[in-house]
Amino acid sequence: MDDRRNTTGRNATRPELKSSRFPVSIGLALAGMVLVGALFSLASQPASAVAAPIDQCNDDTASNVGGQGISCTVTIVNYVTGTGTLDATPPSTVTVTVCVGAAGVIAAGGGTCTTTTTTSSEPVTLVRQCNGSGNGGGGVVICSVTVTNNFSSSPVEAAVPADVYQCIGSEITGPGAPAICTPDNTPGITSVEAATVGQCNGSGNGGTSVGFICTVSTGSTTTSILPVNIDQCNDSANGGGSLVECSARVTNVVLQVPTPTSTATPTASATPVAPTSTPTASATAIGPTSTATAIGPTSTATAIGPTPTATQGAAPTIVTPGAPSAGTGTSSDDTGSTGPLVLAMGVAVLVFALGFSITSSRRAGSRQAKGDSGDNRTGKPR
Repeated sequence: MDDRRNTTGRNATRPELKSSRFPVSIGLALAGMVLVGALFSLASQPASAVAAPIDQCNDDTASNVGGQGISCTVTIVNYVTGTGTLDATPPSTVTVTVCVGAAGVIAAGGGTCTTTTTTSSEPVTLVRQCNGSGNGGGGVVICSVTVTNNFSSSPVEAAVPADVYQCIGSEITGPGAPAICTPDNTPGITSVEAATVGQCNGSGNGGTSVGFICTVSTGSTTTSILPVNIDQCNDSANGGGSLVECSARVTNVVLQVPTPTSTATPTASATPVAPTSTPTASATAIGPTSTATAIGPTSTATAIGPTPTATQGAAPTIVTPGAPSAGTGTSSDDTGSTGPLVLAMGVAVLVFALGFSITSSRRAGSRQAKGDSGDNRTGKPR
């Protein structure tokens, strides 16, 4: 018997078939594992990040001496997307001013002042200033914060009135009494950290207050997409005869997109050819009301050339504050909501790859066994 049939029979090719499937299965399994790992990393990333807080004029040693004052301001302009992440243009800015000097000079709007403006790589949402300062006798503390969040599209969470927590633990007596604290505190807000604005708490308790005015501007708002916390003028100006003036304003604005002026541009110029028609018609007037009856073919005008059409740019939709913009797109910044779904899809791919590998192995073994059995029945040598 010729042994060459052992190398050309069906069974001789089965190891090649079997070995060719395993690398594919293993490759799918490894690809699924890599995909799951990458998606897990993506899902664990936060939806947005914020910059470090602005800290200034806190526990100021110079202003805690009698007869001294301090005046500090913070102006923040954030440009963000509808999900609260930083918008590329224009740049977000932070402007801070610090003025120091004698109490009377500071109260009059003077002093030695320094102003610095910087750009931020992340939205700035936390401000701490003028806390534990101006505690000398006759001290003056004048501080303000203004935060403006400019959204390029309507925030996914609408803006609501700002939460306020102020003037708690401040007993004002003397010519500066009673204290002016507006608006009223927000029900359910019990701490500075929980409020949009927490100010003037535990301050002005030295007696004979010259003035105590703490306000949050009307129209101040907050949104859970980009919550702001202003912590200022707390535990300050507790010397006798002190003056406290602290204010805050937080606004969330949806920028309007200007509507461009559209200009019609015809795509073709049509030159109609005057029709030539020779109808045979006669008009017969009967009675007071005349009726014209045309006999013969009705004349028609035929224009040669394409009909002119005007093309103009479509006007974009103007987004107004508080109104969600139309559309069904999903922001790529909001990875927090899509991460779990994509992660589950990756796990499904991994499970499928492993199942395919096991199934391929079993099928290859089964075909190998059937081939051996068939050879034994036909008497073919192995």
